[in-house]
Amino acid sequence: MRTIKIYCRECKIELTQELYEIPEMNLCWEENMDIMPKSNFSLVINEQGNKKSIMVAIDNYNLKNHSDKTRFTGCCGSSSFNSLNKVCLCGNEVATEISDCWLSHYIEFDLNKVIVKGKISNIYKELLL
Repeated sequence: MRTIKIYCRECKIELTQELYEIPEMNLCWEENMDIMPKSNFSLVINEQGNKKSIMVAIDNYNLKNHSDKTRFTGCCGSSSFNSLNKVCLCGNEVATEISDCWLSHYIEFDLNKVIVKGKISNIYKELLL
């Protein structure tokens, strides 16, 4: 089982605590449900664009909401697939929260905006995903 932490690429602050990998096949894609338990992540590959992303449970990370409220469109939460709506404490746009009632709930980190470090012998080293 892989263990990672996610950091802001701009200021290097730690954005998440330790996260433990779960297979994509174990994700819950039901409406209005958390996609996975807290403290977990899954590396997902979008087959149409061959784009990799890291999905995590919605939790209290070192993130804040984007100041542009239009990035949180949806009837009961955020369904904003096309824009980053979560920012690092330094202001760097890093992730998208998906939390509307007709979707599974999760945060998807943009791998171009973050650094992912994996645990190797109790030391975290940058991973090239």
